[in-house]
Amino acid sequence: MYRHVEAALKLSLKDVNLFVPGAAKSGTSTLHNLLNLHPKINMSSNKEPHIWSMANREEMDADWSVSRDYFQKEKGIEYYGESSTGYFYFKNFKINLKKYGNPNAKFIFILRNPIDRTYSHYTYLKSLGSEDESLRKAILENHKHEPSTDDVLPELIIKNYYQYSLYGKWMERFYEVFDSKNVKIILFENLKTKPLDTLNECFNFLGLTPLAKIPEIKSNKTVQLRFPKTYKKIRIMVFNKNKTSDVLKHFLPKDFRRKYKKKATEIFLNLNKTNKTLPKLSQKDRTWLYDLFSEDVALLKKVTKMEFKLWKDFNKE
Repeated sequence: MYRHVEAALKLSLKDVNLFVPGAAKSGTSTLHNLLNLHPKINMSSNKEPHIWSMANREEMDADWSVSRDYFQKEKGIEYYGESSTGYFYFKNFKINLKKYGNPNAKFIFILRNPIDRTYSHYTYLKSLGSEDESLRKAILENHKHEPSTDDVLPELIIKNYYQYSLYGKWMERFYEVFDSKNVKIILFENLKTKPLDTLNECFNFLGLTPLAKIPEIKSNKTVQLRFPKTYKKIRIMVFNKNKTSDVLKHFLPKDFRRKYKKKATEIFLNLNKTNKTLPKLSQKDRTWLYDLFSEDVALLKKVTKMEFKLWKDFNKE
């Protein structure tokens, strides 16, 4: 899926001019891969490099020395993109991009009914062995705390279920920094039911020709694992400093170590999958979540001037 060219053609930070900043658990992986189908777009091979989440330019430059290899510079490419979902929430992204980024960068947000997004986020982390609490307790825990890079847990996940679903709040802040003409919002629900039309809306926004057809792509689907706690321990071991990692860093380049870590966790994940279906959200909890998010959805409608009619929970007549 990802094209390869001569490594001598190197990108600068300002060459990256397309971002899918969120929302997490709303189809960003699928959208990332679909955008990469266009001959004029090159999406990063690592979907979430989080280059712009760094604390300062020095850290960004150090990370970019490795992360630039996630992009393959080619003649004729108009957009180089990435899809780090923390960008929707992390203030460093807006600060760094405004200071050092491409002033004409485009942003495509894919939003999902916040009730479904929240539950998907919760069941995803529960299936990975990273959540032990009940739904309501997990959502209300530190629910007023705004997400930051400091919230990343040892297994490289972030909870913040409630804050991650406050689209109105975060879009309002986004529009304070970036011009709305450079922002496109699509819905998860539309990408699921009419993927080609929805994708071509994105290409039209980017000033690119539409595609006639696309393959079926469904990425990062939540699954039940046989041994979720074991998987969590493996992620902690792989992604954190230990005696093995201290030895390897002296012999293996940073990019190779990153690829090894990703591959190792993918292999165990695939071996650990089951065909069990995930539990459905009860109507009682759905109503409870509606009460949590109704005010923010009203703000979202006001800020974006969109109706979000497909989110039936918030459009009852």
